[in-house]
Amino acid sequence: MATKLKLAVIGDPHIAIPYGDPDPRLEIDPGRKLHGLSVELIHATVDAINAAGDIDAALVLGDLTRDSELFNHEVARAELARLRMPFYLVAGNHDRLHKRPKGVSYPDEPHLDTRAFVNFYRGAGLPGDSTRYAVELPGGVVLIVLDSTWSLKQLKQEKGNTKLQDHGWVSKAQRLWLDDVLSNVRGSGRLPLVAVHHTIMAHSPAERKKHLLRPFFASWRARGSRKLRRVLADHRVPLVLSGHIHAQSVNVQDGITNLTTAASVCYPHAWRELVFENDCIHTTSHPLAAIPSCMTLQESSRRWLAEGMAQMVEQHSRRIPLLARLSSGLHDFIQDTGWWPRFCDGTLAGFRVDKKSIPNGNPMLKLVYKRITNILNEYGAWKTKRPDPNTLEIPLVD
Repeated sequence: MATKLKLAVIGDPHIAIPYGDPDPRLEIDPGRKLHGLSVELIHATVDAINAAGDIDAALVLGDLTRDSELFNHEVARAELARLRMPFYLVAGNHDRLHKRPKGVSYPDEPHLDTRAFVNFYRGAGLPGDSTRYAVELPGGVVLIVLDSTWSLKQLKQEKGNTKLQDHGWVSKAQRLWLDDVLSNVRGSGRLPLVAVHHTIMAHSPAERKKHLLRPFFASWRARGSRKLRRVLADHRVPLVLSGHIHAQSVNVQDGITNLTTAASVCYPHAWRELVFENDCIHTTSHPLAAIPSCMTLQESSRRWLAEGMAQMVEQHSRRIPLLARLSSGLHDFIQDTGWWPRFCDGTLAGFRVDKKSIPNGNPMLKLVYKRITNILNEYGAWKTKRPDPNTLEIPLVD
């Protein structure tokens, strides 16, 4: 199968402009989503893609705004309109109405739900009247976009729990639609490329049942992904693109490669270039080096991300009586290992905690740090068995 296409892929922008000055809501998620820099980051990403010069099309993997506020979508649409090539959107969980605490949300401002989202982006990222669609790209490639998000109404009807809105779901109806589309694409000798916001297979060992960290990562993978992979495998789909987890990551299962791209709003602020050529897809990561307000973007953002994850660990450990008095030390330990930045930039393969960094103390202290060290090292071992997500070559299957 000879085809030729260059595709730019942008991860979750989470655009958030200040609503008043100052707006403390932009710093609700410090060190992870850099809401206050989000507009500069997507602006620089668009500039970098335009400067590449020969990109045929661009794909944005969802979560365009902080929480689907209309005033943020207006900025997102204007920034993406600067792309000098056709671009296409995937709907993310933050592109739906969300039920959020008052101190986090903007309750008096209009928000876009699915129908309003489609109307707003029709002809400006969405080619039709739905968030699931198929569109022809150059080189005989057909981009097929699924919608893995839940509406509040669906959650109430299906699960009765609106707290699950960040979780993904691929329904039976979508799988049947996908099966028909793929039959047509393959039957006409074209190459299918699938995109969906949530992942469709595991991207960390913590997604196993009963894993200590599973509660924190249960929302990564779309429900129904096993049945979805059967459809994809039946039609020999080589690649599924996802966002959502804010990391450069890859896994291969059932002959399908699931490649995720880091969020533009988070370290390492990388967009991807996919080149379809010579019966292979070649992928290259392009981290942003700087933006006007942060000329040391990679160094500074890596530090902020490490601090943000350490803060989250400290906050959760304070709620556990046995760990409360260790919370400050756990904060420093997690931050100093560099574990989470390496997960997000795709360089975690071979990672092991330096034994010299493990504090000595009473048996309880040793037990806690040994357990945490084993979990972090498990991540390194898991990633070592997977391909490098930053320099990946995926063979095309006839």
